[in-house]
Amino acid sequence: MSLIVTSNIATEDDPSFSNVFKPFSYQNRLLNTMRIPPMSEIALQSAKINKNGLFILDRANSGFAHYFGTPIDDLHNNDIENSTTQPFRAVIGAGEAFRAGDKKNEVNIDDMANEIKKGIDEATFHPSLITGETTTGLAVTPLYDGTSASFEGFKFVATQQTAKTTRNAADIVFTDISKNDSYNFTQAAGVVTSTDTAGFFVQNREFPISQNAGTCTFNFSDANAIAATPWFVGLSRINEKRNIGAGDFDYLPNYFDDTVASTGLNIQGQMRYADIAVGRSTVGGVPTLRVFQSGSKSDAGLGQGICMNEVTYYGNHNTKFNTAYDIGTNANKYRKVKFTLSNEEFKIEMIRENGTVDLLCDYTTLRAAGAIKNECLNPVNAAKWALYPTMAVSGGFAAGARSLTLESVDHYTAYPKFDEDKYFNYDWWGWSQKYGETVFCKKLEMRAWNNQASTVSPHGAGANGLLAPKGLNASGGMDDYDSIIITARSAAYGSSTDECNTQFTLGFAGDPISNPTTTNLASTNQSTSVPKLISNISLFIRLNNFTQNSVNARQGTNSKIVAHLPRFDNSGNETGGLYFEPHEKTYLSLNNPEEILINSFDVDIVYDNETLCTALTGKTIVCFHIRQAK
Repeated sequence: MSLIVTSNIATEDDPSFSNVFKPFSYQNRLLNTMRIPPMSEIALQSAKINKNGLFILDRANSGFAHYFGTPIDDLHNNDIENSTTQPFRAVIGAGEAFRAGDKKNEVNIDDMANEIKKGIDEATFHPSLITGETTTGLAVTPLYDGTSASFEGFKFVATQQTAKTTRNAADIVFTDISKNDSYNFTQAAGVVTSTDTAGFFVQNREFPISQNAGTCTFNFSDANAIAATPWFVGLSRINEKRNIGAGDFDYLPNYFDDTVASTGLNIQGQMRYADIAVGRSTVGGVPTLRVFQSGSKSDAGLGQGICMNEVTYYGNHNTKFNTAYDIGTNANKYRKVKFTLSNEEFKIEMIRENGTVDLLCDYTTLRAAGAIKNECLNPVNAAKWALYPTMAVSGGFAAGARSLTLESVDHYTAYPKFDEDKYFNYDWWGWSQKYGETVFCKKLEMRAWNNQASTVSPHGAGANGLLAPKGLNASGGMDDYDSIIITARSAAYGSSTDECNTQFTLGFAGDPISNPTTTNLASTNQSTSVPKLISNISLFIRLNNFTQNSVNARQGTNSKIVAHLPRFDNSGNETGGLYFEPHEKTYLSLNNPEEILINSFDVDIVYDNETLCTALTGKTIVCFHIRQAK
């Protein structure tokens, strides 16, 4: 008779070791060959394992929300209406197990961390956190006590990227977004030239401008040199086709209010949309430089939806532009427009022929000089987090073709290039269009600070309906932004949290709104309570390289399983350190009429479907007893 002691090496978290040392799958090689006599049999003598519990998930305990923005406690009056964003709904496992019904899902701790990450990745949309088509700057890892190694919950770390890349004119390609895709133009190295009387309306659908002081520069000199030529340059979200009747379509937000008069950007009978734009149109017979921003306008049209509101950039609040600028005469010889985006704040500058830069419009400078509502720029909201360069010009050839140039645009280096079949996975506006959820975007964009007609709503003393945009911190991250995990319904954070039900699952009992530790570029959240685990599944020991046979009827196959480890160990425990020793051994024949030579023991701990039990951690010890059959 022989007693064999096998064990793993308890360093399974060290990447320098391979899977042969995992607590659920390991191999012990013998220095000397072991001889097993003919007609022998084997049984389990005892087993010691460390078993983490399992999470049992269904729709009743798998919903949470991710909020990336200014915490509610830092908003005026602690009111979510004074935020430029909202919580985004998430489901652990990205919803795969639950959307079809009440299906349950059983996962161990490590797999649970992966499933949580899948869910939070689908609820992450800010460009500073997007690192690929399927990846984000969010990391989710299990937390263990440093002494006892007992499970304590989860750690969530959101890290903003700062690296950005400049896409220059030579690489820039435009997409036609005109009515019915019907306008004709040519393009080469960022230059678009009209070839018919309708002009063109195009968008550079490649990369959105980055929020860390990303810039976008246009050259309008060619188009502006031709008299009576309306044009505009700016940035816009990517809009899907909108049915406008009579078999026609355009590319405007589906809740754009067409009844609001905005003739400045209505060129050749088509509204040419942008979320922020600088353009030329005739006002009172004068070719005038104008600024527009998208927003609501409750005192005009339907009073619902958004339109392009004009910004009065000129006056006593602007030292460079006391009056509306005559861009036809163009006394300052402006040639270019430069947009700079710093978190929520846009700055627009005009560049002269000699390179001199003049501020046209922003919030910080003009507001400090006395600008009131509609005389400075509103903050950028979550529906406009991904803005792409857009240009438009009228046609007509009496004086020659018209051209506009996009010279450059900065984007986050890791942000993926636009793909119409994928972009909605990481762009909230795109996601909302794809899944018919733009009602939440509309609700956000109807907030008072984004409403041209709202000049008295309290956003702070003397705000007059304005909301100050958040800027950048010293590291180029979003200033005053936190990554917050919401695990229970919150009246403060709004209806997007109605399906949150994971405060016990994720370890935030009593703290359903997480309180992150935040640096300039990272927000860290940790469970404040230990999530409840259960372990209601039996395990089995499989000896892979021996000659015994068993039958796994569930699988309908032969097996190498030699023993059963029930849910509870000899002391009645179901998780943690467990010890099993059968009261009566069950021997399996090794089917060896001849002597067997053995050089290793290959041991797996598996479920009844013979997949590895990755819920095991630390040290595993399994003892076998081999004897000749009686």
